[in-house]
Amino acid sequence: MNNGALPLVLEDYRRQVESIKARALALAERLTEEEMRTRPAPEAWSPVEILDHLRVTVEQYLLAIDAALAAAPKTGATDREPRYSWVWRLFLRTIEPPVKRRFRAPEVFAPKPQPQVAATLRGFLAAHDALIERIHRAAEYDLERVKVVSPGNSLLKPPLGCAILTMAAHGRRHLAQWQRLAGAELAGERG
Repeated sequence: MNNGALPLVLEDYRRQVESIKARALALAERLTEEEMRTRPAPEAWSPVEILDHLRVTVEQYLLAIDAALAAAPKTGATDREPRYSWVWRLFLRTIEPPVKRRFRAPEVFAPKPQPQVAATLRGFLAAHDALIERIHRAAEYDLERVKVVSPGNSLLKPPLGCAILTMAAHGRRHLAQWQRLAGAELAGERG
């Protein structure tokens, strides 16, 4: 890790988050304000609600990551890929697209009712920029041993690296949902 460069594993995580930001912007540019607000079905979220859900989820995880880092010793990350338990690997596969199983979002992650499009997009980008900042901070910590208490269920305590990957996988999941709603064709699921 020379000249302030991230370890390779964290650089990959950063690229994944950057890709989510770019895909969200590309999808948003293809839709009118009205299309952003239109729900495909009464129980389904509109594109702007999807964006707001992603914003809220990342913001809640940022608080949890901050609490975990404040309580953890700085040990430094390495370039080797973290070895997450089979439970966390299964969890990550479950939330990656293509979606095979739907989950009800915990109330703490619910989007605002009728969010404003421009403000929501700015908030989404700001939250993901803050996540990238936490990825840089994570270089000083053990990605496997630092545990992050899930804001949606305090019984879940993923490792720091897995919590970051959860935000990336969750973003891809909902952007794929939005892509289907918009009928857009963007290449690739991963960044």
